[in-house]
Amino acid sequence: MARTGLYLLGLLSVTQARPASYQSAVVKRGVEELLPEYDFIVVGGGTAGLTVADRLSEDPKKTVLVIEYGRVAVDDSFMPPFNIPAAEFLYNLTSVPQPNANNRVFPVPNGAVVGGGAAVNGQIFFRGSKEDHDNWSLLGNPGWDWNSVFPYYKKSHSFNPPPQHIQDEYGMTFDLSAYGNSTPIYMSMAGYQYPGQKYEWKAWSERDGIVVQKEHGNGKAYGMIWIPSSYDPSRAYNRSFGGLGHYQYVQPRLNYHLLPLHRGLKINFEKQGLTQKAVSVQVKPRFGGGATFDIKAKREIILSASATRTPVILQLSGIGPKKVVEEAGIESLIDLPGVGWNLQDHSHTVSLYNFTKDVWPTPTTIHTNATFRAEALAEYNANNTGPFTSPTISGGLLLPARSFTGSHFASLGLQLGLQAGHKYHLPDDLDPTLVAGYILQHKILLKSFLSDKSALFEHPFQGSPRGTSILLKPFSRGSVNINPRDPFGDPIFDYRLLLNPVDLEIHVRMQQYIRNHFATSRTLSALGPVELVPGKDRASDAEVKKWLVDEENLNASNGHSCGTASMMPRLLGGVVDPDLKVYGTSHLSIADTSIIPLLVGAHTMSTAYMIGERAADLIKSRHEERPAS
Repeated sequence: MARTGLYLLGLLSVTQARPASYQSAVVKRGVEELLPEYDFIVVGGGTAGLTVADRLSEDPKKTVLVIEYGRVAVDDSFMPPFNIPAAEFLYNLTSVPQPNANNRVFPVPNGAVVGGGAAVNGQIFFRGSKEDHDNWSLLGNPGWDWNSVFPYYKKSHSFNPPPQHIQDEYGMTFDLSAYGNSTPIYMSMAGYQYPGQKYEWKAWSERDGIVVQKEHGNGKAYGMIWIPSSYDPSRAYNRSFGGLGHYQYVQPRLNYHLLPLHRGLKINFEKQGLTQKAVSVQVKPRFGGGATFDIKAKREIILSASATRTPVILQLSGIGPKKVVEEAGIESLIDLPGVGWNLQDHSHTVSLYNFTKDVWPTPTTIHTNATFRAEALAEYNANNTGPFTSPTISGGLLLPARSFTGSHFASLGLQLGLQAGHKYHLPDDLDPTLVAGYILQHKILLKSFLSDKSALFEHPFQGSPRGTSILLKPFSRGSVNINPRDPFGDPIFDYRLLLNPVDLEIHVRMQQYIRNHFATSRTLSALGPVELVPGKDRASDAEVKKWLVDEENLNASNGHSCGTASMMPRLLGGVVDPDLKVYGTSHLSIADTSIIPLLVGAHTMSTAYMIGERAADLIKSRHEERPAS
């Protein structure tokens, strides 16, 4: 089983005509082509970073530079869902061994291409619940509650409903008021559904305790929902991502520069009173062994290098835990313990079943039946319809704890309650501010565990006999830090998977719930389901735990790393304030998923776009009609 799970998709070998387009940014190849300085420098041209750059460069008087480690790849076909990951579009990173997961080493999925993770992910495009975002506000972040961020979610994309015949046949529902229509990042409902989806949707809707939502995007991301994908129907259902929507398909701007195939290594500062003013970025070419050089910023530097890389850049710049920074031989400028801490991700696992009386075709048919694949490809090339327009996922369960834990709900709640207020399963030498921050997070997570409007468990489905289960709100916390022996090499990435034992208990409950469903559903019984993995010989909770951990069927990441430069008060271990400015600095902010203090109950692409939109407005507001200083 692929340990990178649902995250990775690469390039499809299908070719098709592409519309004529033009480049919005002026691509630069080296230092000799750059301006002497820029108003704004964005380090990282990913999902949020390109959003910020696009919005800031709308003002022709402001110069904007994006520095991106990956290459420009907008002319390749990024069409899902049948492609193999292309290594050149991903960082080659792995975690340290995980002692609670049989000492396994896990991949760290991270996009390395103009457009970032949205160029290589599974295209699952939905939001967290109202409660998820209101929880951010409870952590000391005014302006980040649901009512405040909802307009930015709407601004970040354009919505395409499913074709009418799909709505009629599959009962797909939506509410246009939850969506926007002003940005060329496309959130679309499926143009094709496999027939098994009818059975799955009906079977889950028959279970007690499952709320069937007409629309999730208005803050109701709990129950059973239809899930949009990042497709552009006007481009033959090709992938929609920032490399197109915030780079290639906007009006050409001479003030918007892109420097691909370069790494932003560190930020250079000047001391100004009690703060450190960010003045330039040290940059190095990715290939060829070229020399490093500095690029100056007059107004602001925005870090948007991902939850994996942003804390590394800060630590290399002297901003972070003093001990970590100094052990690497770097001068500590600001002791900020939260840099690199609070790592969260969506761990997941997959059980497998066989339908002995299966409907035809299924999502696997296109891989196993050459005739069907050829016919589907011919239909796609002729009409842009058929199975090649099907998303990886179009339906999903987002269940609160009470809905799937059954008789274990009370005991799990009690176990979490007994942990509350304590330094539970945290490192012994953890800074007191980080302990305080986690204790408050734990209190909020316990509230969410008890809530019926906050999802803990995701089960995505697409008409095939797969039992994918995703833990949406982990209680364990990891870290990413520079390596003291090789600070500019790969960081030390530690998921600390299952450090809190409740996470494993929840994984067991999720899998047992899915197994029970396949075994007892009246609707699915018509298809003759047979469990293949874990297998009926692993019936008990103890045997499922062994299957998850010892037999290595639990994956640490769904490509949704976040939290490593959290937006919280500094006394709670925060790194940025609600305006996204880094504590102790000026002219430096962060705009990527590293600022997320608590992981939302959704795949993080939509949230990353929202963060980019809100960050752009915050940055504009503090530089509007004011001279650079």
